[in-house]
Amino acid sequence: MIRFSLIFALAISVLSSAADAAQIIISDELVVALTVSEGWTLSLEPPAALVKEMAAHVAHEPASAEASTEQIEKVTRKRMAANEAYVYHAASGAHLEIDFSPLEQGASAPSTKTLRTSAEYAAQSLEGEEDVSNVVWDVKPVDIIGVREAFQLMADYRQHDLSVKFIGTIGYVEGYWFFLYFTDPSQRPEVFEQMQAMLAELVVRHLVD
Repeated sequence: MIRFSLIFALAISVLSSAADAAQIIISDELVVALTVSEGWTLSLEPPAALVKEMAAHVAHEPASAEASTEQIEKVTRKRMAANEAYVYHAASGAHLEIDFSPLEQGASAPSTKTLRTSAEYAAQSLEGEEDVSNVVWDVKPVDIIGVREAFQLMADYRQHDLSVKFIGTIGYVEGYWFFLYFTDPSQRPEVFEQMQAMLAELVVRHLVD
């Protein structure tokens, strides 16, 4: 799926509570507030277990046929470096990838049509992935507090003989594209419901001087 380069530093502050309330600092202008449910962890780096899971998928790609385990992991980490934060459910392998990327210099803000088309392209990209089949998807607008506009891709598919659920949110907020990609291979309804609740409560805050 298409990603844009990020040039801002990212930091996380976590406040202890029944469910950890976290702030993901995107830049000196934007903060993402996310309530992290029990059983989930939020980190800047991809968890080691998640890297191993993703490397197993990369290993199935034709280009990896003659690659060593170390080379495959290196490629996997490089790909995952495009994301600035992860919310991971170790018990199930479900994970959310968070990526805010500034507009390229001189670029115009995306139109509604461009945002919807980007979400549809994400679905088509999913259909073209190795070992992915039976993709059923739909794209709809979604409201996120603090965000100008966003579209959400909901998809079900099979990969390596497992049923997988996917939520891809693609949107725009003053000067930034953002991508929130959730993949759930757990087949556990409560895990999917927990992430839906976290996404529903996500807020983008605009910092002021």
